[in-house]
Amino acid sequence: MKNRWLSFLFIAFAAIADAKVEQVFHVAPVPRGSDQSAGTEDAPFATLDRARLAVREYRAATPLRGEIVVELGEGRYELASPVRFNAADSGEPGKTIIYRAAPGKRVILSGGRQVTGWRKEQNGIFTADVGEGVDFRQLWIGSHRAVRARTPNAGNSLKMPVEKRANGFDLPRDVLKSVVLRPNEVEVAVTVAWMHKRLRIARTESAEDPAFVRAVIAEPEWDGVTKQPQGDRVYTGRTYWLENAPEFLDAPGEFYLNRETGILGYRPRPGEVVEQSDVVRPELENLVILEGTFDAPVHDLRFEGISFAHTGWTRPNRSGFVDVQANSLVPVDLTGAVDSQYRHNQRKDRVPAAFQARTADRIVIHGCHFYQLGGTGVMFTGGGDDNVLEGNSFYDLAGGGIEFGEDAAAPVNERVFPRRNRISDNFIAHIGEDYWGSAAILGYYTDATEITRNEIAGIPYTAISQGWGWGNPAAPAASRNNRITHNRVNNYMRRLDDGGGIYTTDRLLGTEIGFNVVERMLTPDEQTKAGGALYLDQFTEGVKVHHNLLTETIRWLFIWNPNIRGNRVEKNYADTAALRNDGTDNVVEPATVFDPRVKPEKAREIENAARISSAFASAREFAPADDVIVDAASLDIHRHGEWKMVDASGSYAGGVAQSVSESASARVWPLLPKDGLYEVSVWKGGATGQFSVRHIGGETTLELNGGPKETITESQGWVSLGQFRFEAGSGAEITLSKSLDAPEQTLTLAAFRLHRVGN
Repeated sequence: MKNRWLSFLFIAFAAIADAKVEQVFHVAPVPRGSDQSAGTEDAPFATLDRARLAVREYRAATPLRGEIVVELGEGRYELASPVRFNAADSGEPGKTIIYRAAPGKRVILSGGRQVTGWRKEQNGIFTADVGEGVDFRQLWIGSHRAVRARTPNAGNSLKMPVEKRANGFDLPRDVLKSVVLRPNEVEVAVTVAWMHKRLRIARTESAEDPAFVRAVIAEPEWDGVTKQPQGDRVYTGRTYWLENAPEFLDAPGEFYLNRETGILGYRPRPGEVVEQSDVVRPELENLVILEGTFDAPVHDLRFEGISFAHTGWTRPNRSGFVDVQANSLVPVDLTGAVDSQYRHNQRKDRVPAAFQARTADRIVIHGCHFYQLGGTGVMFTGGGDDNVLEGNSFYDLAGGGIEFGEDAAAPVNERVFPRRNRISDNFIAHIGEDYWGSAAILGYYTDATEITRNEIAGIPYTAISQGWGWGNPAAPAASRNNRITHNRVNNYMRRLDDGGGIYTTDRLLGTEIGFNVVERMLTPDEQTKAGGALYLDQFTEGVKVHHNLLTETIRWLFIWNPNIRGNRVEKNYADTAALRNDGTDNVVEPATVFDPRVKPEKAREIENAARISSAFASAREFAPADDVIVDAASLDIHRHGEWKMVDASGSYAGGVAQSVSESASARVWPLLPKDGLYEVSVWKGGATGQFSVRHIGGETTLELNGGPKETITESQGWVSLGQFRFEAGSGAEITLSKSLDAPEQTLTLAAFRLHRVGN
């Protein structure tokens, strides 16, 4: 495992090899490190915060002549509180203060706490005491995110049967019949087009129809969904499920926390030994906070090769989650949020980030890894100029990946607009695990942001979102000159509607969207009337869109409103001619339409260039695990035809998907942490059908329960399809279909495992 992180960190140190280092402080986890030590290699500090203070003390006593390095030794640093930096902790232009992992070492800043002392109960559930009053919404078992107990189980959902009532929703009585309702504990998670709301049930009462029960929604959520921006929507037919009750704890991989007693329950997946696993629950919302002001920004800091993990966020447990768009939230404190600088005269709430920067300049986040987070990855607010995020990975995040800027169209101080920031060569996947309206990269009102060579895969909503406001009020002149180029977006819009691979809104004069690859827009509704690979939303103006490659999408371009004007769209390539173009005064050339099996030479050039630079290829090494498991409810599976999720004894994680449809098939795009040789297996409960594995060197087809074409072996519940070589990231594809000689066959899909066995 160490070799993986060696390659991941190599570029971080090459970048500063020639820089003059004036002073080095060393940090190591307890017991080797101690904050009473001198911070030398032989006597390291124990905490990052003590090293920060040492840097401040050194700077106060000595004029800065070169770079100061804080080198962190290998291990997990369990933070007692976020590490906070202000202007006094800054470097100087050309004399950066660098916080970095030691060469070849894996360093984790963790906001979590390990859970131990597991006891096996008679019902197959394991319990542990985490302490009364402890609160969290996520739990990680090794490299796997547990599922908060829900009904129906993950992969299944319900449809809202009738429109919302005066104080809540009328739900089928059977849904809540077994639940002993605790006030404000059980949540209704409901999707509304591009939004995903989480609403606590305060109580139940009788409905007019005896087949239903009224779920009365708590405040402030009910005010949010009926009176606030983007509220008062139609809910009939919307997808929903219920979450967070002990009665829902019935599927492998689920957990439930009783906050009053502090007892945590977990039902292990097959093969998990929870007593021997690294089980972590979140404690902190942020890990690193930069606290600058317009008069005294934090500046000239660099963070290299560090992993940021195990944050949480419990506001939805107290106040629900009512989003407007892209995790911009109706505020809890409506009176305190009144602010004329912001749209709707209301400063929205945000989902906090592991790395939170306010008014910070010339900050570099390089070769870092953000994973297992209960909120956002990185967020810059209060302006911020000349910052760089490069070569990082973001994986398994409850919220969004990277956010720049604020919803302030008319600020008192224009310093609030971020300028000249670069987001490049990052790998972003499986964000929005809990809050589906998350964007991988989000820019509000920004000036000259460069978003380039990022790879984004397996996400529930929009990949790259630039601009804000929708013409109300008009975008400020400072929202301009952004460049979105050479990015690769794959497998997006998996859970919500009305979004795109690359999305814009409002005036963005001088902005360019070019040389991107956007593929596999796989929405829940294949006939959706809104969205496309490239989506220019209301009042988008001044954008040049050119030389993009757009495949497997409902529409290659979506311009739906006459107020979208003054844009130029040309020289794009797509495998469909479908588009919507209802704007005004736009120049829109038809895309060059091609057979995906025979791409034009120029399209191939775009495809080959839209990827992470070779110098940052290790950014795809997003996870420390050699096992990648894709279950039937995963974002990485797209099912075609009519399927249903069924509970099955012995299932891997809550159920299996089955189909008798003649046209049924499924495609799987597992996200792999490293190039290499992988053993590909299917869980025995879903081992039927014909499997085609696309790998380096070609494609191999095998059949199960229909006469194997290759040798099939079974080990601990996993049926092996063989060993294949894949590229890291989204370089693998598995297709499940019916055997040609068995059209009446029931296709069953449970889980896939890809286990790395060699280089």
